[in-house]
Amino acid sequence: MSRRDLRFYARGFTLLEMVMVIVLLGIVAGLGAIMLQGGFDAYFTERDVSDAAWQGRFAIERLNRELRAIRSATAGDLTMSPASEISFVDTTGTAVSYALNGTTLTRNGQPLADGISSLNFSYIANDGKTTAADATQVYYVAASFTVIQGGASLPLRSLIHPRNFP
Repeated sequence: MSRRDLRFYARGFTLLEMVMVIVLLGIVAGLGAIMLQGGFDAYFTERDVSDAAWQGRFAIERLNRELRAIRSATAGDLTMSPASEISFVDTTGTAVSYALNGTTLTRNGQPLADGISSLNFSYIANDGKTTAADATQVYYVAASFTVIQGGASLPLRSLIHPRNFP
């Protein structure tokens, strides 16, 4: 082979070709990074939603179970105000109270669930529509609260008819 033929085979890439490859690789890497970021965002959002759901389900199940066991529909066994708290005596004679302390739902002053943004209790008569004026008219107790974890917000609501109510 002649020297001229070797020069033809030893030829490299031009500067323009190298710049084009770098630009194209940059575009592909940028698109890949955007897709990965979307996946990470979805993961973290789902984690926050799962945490909120776990906190909320645990709290609402405990609240439901204990509200079903209110001893009687009397003023001595059920305190109806304020709307953000409830106090009652259960069938075993134990006094139980639920309240919101900052963003923590407490049961008898002990933390039950974190990240609670609102707590509301309402008392409904046996027609299912009218708000009960006093403890003797209560047929249903409605409890609602919102759990917030990270960017996730989960509203929960429950309507309970205590077993010992007429």
